[in-house]
Amino acid sequence: MQKIKFGVLSVSNHLIKRIILPLQNLENCELYAIASRDKEKAQMAADDFSIPVVADSYEELIARTDIDAIYIPLPNHLHAEWAIKALKAGKPVLCEKPIAMDAAETRKMIEAADETKVPLMEAFMYKFHPMWRHVRDIIRTNQIGTLSFIHTTFSYNNPSPFNIRNIAEYGGGGLMDIGCYAISAARFLSSSEPKRVISLIAYDDDNGTDIHSSALMDFGHLRASFHVSTRSEPFQKVDIIGSAGSITIHVPFNTYVDTRALVTVSTGQGSRDVHFPIADAYGIMFREFSEALINKAPMPLPLSDALNNMLVIDAIRESAESHKWVDIAY
Repeated sequence: MQKIKFGVLSVSNHLIKRIILPLQNLENCELYAIASRDKEKAQMAADDFSIPVVADSYEELIARTDIDAIYIPLPNHLHAEWAIKALKAGKPVLCEKPIAMDAAETRKMIEAADETKVPLMEAFMYKFHPMWRHVRDIIRTNQIGTLSFIHTTFSYNNPSPFNIRNIAEYGGGGLMDIGCYAISAARFLSSSEPKRVISLIAYDDDNGTDIHSSALMDFGHLRASFHVSTRSEPFQKVDIIGSAGSITIHVPFNTYVDTRALVTVSTGQGSRDVHFPIADAYGIMFREFSEALINKAPMPLPLSDALNNMLVIDAIRESAESHKWVDIAY
């Protein structure tokens, strides 16, 4: 079987905690090379996890002819720069969410992918978990009736001034880090796009990042709301209400990789808990991305989805400043 050799830019905590082990269990891809601005850190990761190649720089890694694709878990403000460089070097790119700092940067990335004819995909891993695919099937087959509203709550408590999530110029803040999930989830579940948004955002006085962000998205046929926070107890849940029932996703995004995921479905016939086999969404995402590359098939997630999510984020920012509804032009 052909095996896609991934090169990774940076040794992030995210990479160590969530990516390295799943890739060791996949048959169609492998973590083959790594680069960091701190080469000693990259060498330590390579030694610990048997990564064959340590490049001296991001540029060297991208230029290597023995690497098939690039994974980018860099801070948000570096996504566009390095994705475009990789695409121009002929390397397919799997780029962490959110794909860029705003819609304008996203369009530049899409233009680079179109011009080079090289695949690019945003790494929204949750969509690959069997739980989410099952929930969307429940909705699409009208088991809870017509959708009325969706509410997402997602929070953690991270006040560290040194963490990249608390550095505004790096694309930090709750809206970019976890609000992007809440926006994406409503769009994914409803298979539609919000027409307008209104929001309320509170900012940290010291670092300027958003620490409490709330928004209401008007889809026309339904409403979707969310609250995300970087200064609250760690918590996450998605509630989906229809005309004939409801669904609760108990741990929607940071789904445990060693525990069965749980969804509660309630209808006129009663309530049932649906358990799912243990699954690693990141591993499934890398497998399906690699499969698409091997088969020269379309990417599992289209770039239009990444752009539309960023357009909503931009509109939410604008609404917070104007204190008004903001229409979204796709």
